[in-house]
Amino acid sequence: MEAAAVRTITRSDLIQALRVGRVTLVDVLSPESFATAHLPGAINLPVADIPRRAPEVLPDRNAPIVTYCGSPT
Repeated sequence: MEAAAVRTITRSDLIQALRVGRVTLVDVLSPESFATAHLPGAINLPVADIPRRAPEVLPDRNAPIVTYCGSPT
């Protein structure tokens, strides 16, 4: 299985995609950091847990996914 290309999108493109439900937003920081500050609607999936939990929390592996690490500032 070939990996999908990784690309960067603008903030306005992300906002639009979230409004129409075209992307899944994933925060890859620790649960503690996620609890402190995260973008509304984001799923917490820490980097270390991706191999184990991705199939559980991201059932559509073909859907566009936007990941971020850091607070929404």
